[in-house]
Amino acid sequence: MNINSSSVPVRILVYSTFVVVLTVGMREIAPILTIIFLSIFIALIFTPLVRWLRRKGIPGGLSVLLVILLFVLIVAILGAMVAKAAIQFGNQIPIYQMNLVEFIDTLTRYVPSKYLPSQGDFSLNSILRDVVTVMVALMTSIINGLVNAGATAGIVILTTAFLVMDIANTPEKISSELENQSELQMRMSIFGKSLVGFMVIRAEINLIVATAITVVLLLGGIDFAILWGVLIFLLNYIPYLGIILASIPPTMLALFKFEPAGAIAVIVVTIIVAGLAENVVFPSLAGKGLKLSPAFLFLALIYWNYVLGAAGVLLSVPLTMVMKIVLESFEETKWLARLMGSTGDADED
Repeated sequence: MNINSSSVPVRILVYSTFVVVLTVGMREIAPILTIIFLSIFIALIFTPLVRWLRRKGIPGGLSVLLVILLFVLIVAILGAMVAKAAIQFGNQIPIYQMNLVEFIDTLTRYVPSKYLPSQGDFSLNSILRDVVTVMVALMTSIINGLVNAGATAGIVILTTAFLVMDIANTPEKISSELENQSELQMRMSIFGKSLVGFMVIRAEINLIVATAITVVLLLGGIDFAILWGVLIFLLNYIPYLGIILASIPPTMLALFKFEPAGAIAVIVVTIIVAGLAENVVFPSLAGKGLKLSPAFLFLALIYWNYVLGAAGVLLSVPLTMVMKIVLESFEETKWLARLMGSTGDADED
């Protein structure tokens, strides 16, 4: 369709206004949207299992029930373990903080005095102590968030159960209702398959990273290894920053138990495992079409944090991937999807 040059500014103004209004609206109902988005993404992850059970001859209703029971069992077991470990860790945070301060005091003794500015309150020791305070506050907020998440877990489980029942029957509904709309049916089918595929692959990658690092932590005797594994699985949805934040607590505990060598070992293992998973395993499973530009991911992280708060940070990658898949589903917006992709993808197109 030909577009007059005079209409381009008008369209830009209309689209910009729409985005602003949509953003403000979503921010106002952020608590509700958070539950809905979480439930949808969890349902998408478990839907392939329902379809697999159906292919094995298990009736539709029973397969949905089994998957929902499996989900509830996983949440109950992990929830109990994480809550117990989080409470225990929270009670020991003051001790860990004191140990870390003592370590910093010992460390600064080995730094030559000429590198220790002491004008007023400004000194290397005070700076490191402030860093410790921030890190401890961050860990405390994360732990409290995990414990308090149980308040909404029941709503998420119930919503997910209904969505699993509905999503599992979506292909049949589409086939029966869109018999004469083959193009729309094809677009919806591609969108659904791409979204489910991405969610499953992202969950698999996070599970691989969390399991591998948890095993290493268990072998090393690091306290609360299961808790850190769950934290790594969840925060690894946050691009780039998630794995760094999740590795801080086990690194600190390794520092207390094995001194700097232990902390360095945890950092090295985390870098190796996360690097292999993100740069080797994920591209081989997802393909280049599901890769996102690092710059766009960072901007999306800021945007979704503004709209949904802390939950938006956790959901930024799945939500951004949904946007990319939607844009790819229509010829008119494919160029926008290419802009969201990695540089290599844009060059190949």
